[in-house]
Amino acid sequence: MAPLPDYLLKLSISLAVVTLFYELVLRRLTFYQRNRWYLFFYSALCFVVPLVDIGNLVETNKEAISYVVIQKIPTLSAAPAAPAYIAPGDAPMEPTASVDWIFIVLITGMAVMLLRFGFHILSLIKIKRQSRLVSDEGDVRIYHFDQQLTPFSFGKSIFYNPAMHDVVELQDIILHEYIHVTQRHTVDVLWAELVCILNWYNPFAWKLSHAIRQNLEYIADEKVLENHADTKAYQYLLLKTAMGPEFRLAHQFGYLSLKKRIVMMNKTRSPRILLACFWFSLPLLALLLAAFRNELPQVVSKKPRMVYMNSAEGSKKAPKGILHIAGLLLDAQTGKPIANLPLKLSHDERYIRTIQTDADGFYFQEVASKGEKGVMHTYSLSYDGGKFVPFVTGKSYQSDYAFGDGFGINFLNKEGQPSERFGHYYIPSNAFYGHYKPARTRAELKTYLLKELPPFVAENRLKVEFRETHRFPKDVLTLYKTGYFDRKKDLVGYVGETKLYLDGKEATHKDINEAFRGYPYILSQAQERRLLQTNSICSEIVYLTFPLHRDTPPPALVKGNIEFIDASAFDLTRLKNEPYLLDGFRQVYGASSNLIPLKEEVKTVVLLKGMLARYYDPSLDKILWIETRPVKEVFERPDFAVK
Repeated sequence: MAPLPDYLLKLSISLAVVTLFYELVLRRLTFYQRNRWYLFFYSALCFVVPLVDIGNLVETNKEAISYVVIQKIPTLSAAPAAPAYIAPGDAPMEPTASVDWIFIVLITGMAVMLLRFGFHILSLIKIKRQSRLVSDEGDVRIYHFDQQLTPFSFGKSIFYNPAMHDVVELQDIILHEYIHVTQRHTVDVLWAELVCILNWYNPFAWKLSHAIRQNLEYIADEKVLENHADTKAYQYLLLKTAMGPEFRLAHQFGYLSLKKRIVMMNKTRSPRILLACFWFSLPLLALLLAAFRNELPQVVSKKPRMVYMNSAEGSKKAPKGILHIAGLLLDAQTGKPIANLPLKLSHDERYIRTIQTDADGFYFQEVASKGEKGVMHTYSLSYDGGKFVPFVTGKSYQSDYAFGDGFGINFLNKEGQPSERFGHYYIPSNAFYGHYKPARTRAELKTYLLKELPPFVAENRLKVEFRETHRFPKDVLTLYKTGYFDRKKDLVGYVGETKLYLDGKEATHKDINEAFRGYPYILSQAQERRLLQTNSICSEIVYLTFPLHRDTPPPALVKGNIEFIDASAFDLTRLKNEPYLLDGFRQVYGASSNLIPLKEEVKTVVLLKGMLARYYDPSLDKILWIETRPVKEVFERPDFAVK
C-alpha cells in the first residue's frame, strides 16, 4: 500500500487507542487537569507516531530482549517490505488510481469541514458585532447580546444575555466562563476541531473531540463548586440554561451531556493512588510504535545465479564439438526485451552471418568447436551500435575446453544514455545441459533463460531506480530498498546476504556511515575491502577507520608511552578482546590475517599507551604490540630502547 493510505490507517488506529484508553480507564477519574493534558498531547502524538519507525533502531542488536519482544508483536503496517527480487509477472500493481481517489475524497471532506468551521467563525464575528462590550478589565472582555442564546465564551471573551438571568445566576455563569478564558480552554477546542477536520471520516476523532470538550466542562464545574456553597442550586442552573439555543464552536455554560456532568459533580474524588493509571499510557504508546514498525526487508530465496565471463562452469556437460552462443538482450532503462536486433557472428574476427533477436530478446547460434591443441579460437557475436550502445559477446575454445561457457543476460543502454546502467550477467550452463534434449536445444534453452530472468530484471530495475533517485549519494553505503549502494552508485550487496564489518566487528550501514561522516572521498582499499560473491555483489564488506600498519613512530612518541609485559606470563586469550599488532601489522577480522600466535612463538609483548597508541589507532588509548619474529624482521618496529 502507498504511504498515504498506510499513514491514514496508522493515524486512525492511534486515535482509536488513545480514545478507548480514555473512555475505559481515565474518564471516570476526577483528575480533570491531567485528563486534559492526556487528551491534548496524546492526540497530537497520534499524528507523529505513524511516522516513527523503530525497526532500524532495534536492528543493531538482534540479541537484545527488546528485539525479541518487538519481533513477536505483529505489525499493523499496510506497506510490506520490498523483496530483493520481484518477477515482472508477480510485481504488485502500483495503486496509483486508488491513492488518487483516496486523496480526492479526503481533501473533499476536509474542504467541507473547513467550510463548516468557517461558518462558525463568521457566526461568532456576527454575534460579536451585534454585542455590547460592557467590561474590558484585565485579560477578559464581557459582552452583552440580545439573542436568545446560552451563555458562552471564546478566546478572551464572555458572551451572555443579561435579560435571561438574574444577578445570582450571572455570578456562577461568569465564574464558569471566566475559568474557561483564564485557562485558555479555547486552544483545546480549536485543536479538537482541527482533529475532526483532518479526520472527518474517523468516528474516534469525533469521540475524542467530544471527550476534550466535555473534560473542559468538568474542569470549570469543579472550580466553580470550590467556591459554591449549594451544589444542587448550581446543577439546577445548568439545567435551566441548557434549555436555550447554543453556539456550537464556543464553550457553553449548560452544554455537553448534563447528566454526565452532574454525575461527576456528585462523584467522590478519586484516590491519588489511581494516578498510576496514567503511566499505563506509556506501554500503549510503545505498543503502537512496535506495531507500526516497518519489517526489515526480506530477501526472496530466489537469487540471480551468475558466473564470471571467463568461467568454464558447466563445460564438461556441454555437447562435445559444439558451442551454444545464446542469451537475452533487454533495454537497461525499461527492462523490456529488445526485439529484432541484428547481431554479427564472426569466427576469429572473420564475419560469418547476421542473426536477430526474437520478440523476447532471445538470440541463439549453435557453432562447431573443433579445437586445436595450443591454439585459441573465438566465436564472437556483436552489435555495432545505432539505437543501442555497441555490444559484444562470444566464446573461446581450445581443444575440448571452452571459456565463458555460460549464457548471457545483458541490459543495453540506448545511445546517449549513461553507460553505468549497462548490466552484463552470465548464468551457469550446467543446470541446462544436465537435462536438455539436443533436438530441442533452441526452444529448451530459451525456456531455461526466461525462467532464470526475473531476478536479473528486478536487480537491474533496482539499479536504475537508485541512480534516478540518488544523483549524488553522500553516504559511504546507501541502503535503498534491499540493496546496498556505494558512492559510485554501484550495487555492492543485499540486506541479509551481505555482511558488513567495521573495525573487525559486525555493523550496520548506519554505523559505517557514521564512522566516515564528513569524509568526502571514495574510500581506498586500505579503508574498504570487499569479498566478492558474484559480479559486483559482495558476501562481506570490511571497513577500517585505522591503518593496518604504520611507519616507525618518532622516538618522542615512544618515550613514556610503553609498558613491557612478561611474554611468558602473558595471557593470549586477551587478544580475543583487545586490539593488537602482530609483528608490526594490525590484526582485525576481514582485513588482515587476524592471527593469534602460539604461546611458544611470542618473544615480546609491549603495551603501547597514550599518544603512541593513538598513532596506530586514533580511537584508542592502549594497544598491544606482539612480536614473534627476530627484531630485524618486525615491520617498522618502534625504538623500544627509548623509555
